[in-house]
Amino acid sequence: MDLTFLGTGAAFNPAMDNSNACFSQNGEFFLLDCGESTFGRIWNLPELLSATRISVVVTHLHCDHVGSLGSLVSYCRYVLDKPIRIVHPLDTVVQLLDLMGIERSNYEYLPLYPQHDGISFEPIEVEHVENMRCFGYIVTTGDTRFYYSGDSTSIPNTVLQQFLENKIERIYQDTSLHASDHPTHGTLEELERLFVKSERNRVFCIHLDSDFRSVLKEKGFGLVPLLPKSV
Repeated sequence: MDLTFLGTGAAFNPAMDNSNACFSQNGEFFLLDCGESTFGRIWNLPELLSATRISVVVTHLHCDHVGSLGSLVSYCRYVLDKPIRIVHPLDTVVQLLDLMGIERSNYEYLPLYPQHDGISFEPIEVEHVENMRCFGYIVTTGDTRFYYSGDSTSIPNTVLQQFLENKIERIYQDTSLHASDHPTHGTLEELERLFVKSERNRVFCIHLDSDFRSVLKEKGFGLVPLLPKSV
């Protein structure tokens, strides 16, 4: 299964677009988060237009992760006439859409994605900021299993252990080049400490605070495939 990123930028790095990702399976279009730049990247994507259903799996409610979610819901309902699911462990996402004026009848809210056809999203609560609960996901599609961090200061121990045992194939971790006195994301320094070079090609750094992809490549970390800007 190929996971395609719509961008690799952090919230304050709009030049690289929001670090949201998508894939299609069994006629369903899956979107991991839907930040401010995302709707404009996917509205005419063939995989979206041909899908029988759209499912948006949300990690948390910061704008670079849900900023265009309301637009996508309305577009699916009124333009494409396609069903759309919003998946998030907390119904705060419903409250947010209420405030945007999005009628609840326009989408289906699910706290957990119903596992079927070998696809599952296991939410893992992570630490990001003090005033909001946030989640990463272990995603299983057929024989592929990967972890998507959303925003997290660290990689949960259960994820790290499964990765080292090859039970998780890939990690997509939000990564800052420089450490902060008030950390809200992982850091390159921490990833270098956790992973020997032979393992790093399975660790993909996203949500970059600047364009340090050349540094990541030099140190052996993976670079995510990006949707071409022309789309």
